[in-house]
Amino acid sequence: MSIVTKVAKMRLFFHANMLDVCNVANQLGILKDDKAEEIMKGHTMKCFDAMEHMGLNVKKFLEESKKES
Repeated sequence: MSIVTKVAKMRLFFHANMLDVCNVANQLGILKDDKAEEIMKGHTMKCFDAMEHMGLNVKKFLEESKKES
């Protein structure tokens, strides 16, 4: 595994965990809905960027998740 892939994997885990933290903060009333949505958008985009750096096809992933719902 190359260093780029390792760093991208670490970034993905970090931003995915931050999505959870932001969700919990919103549920507890620490973050308002608008602010939580804005922060979560940023972390989601960074997750997708990290997935691309890992060599994953984000577009295919989104299409498959859309079919499931």
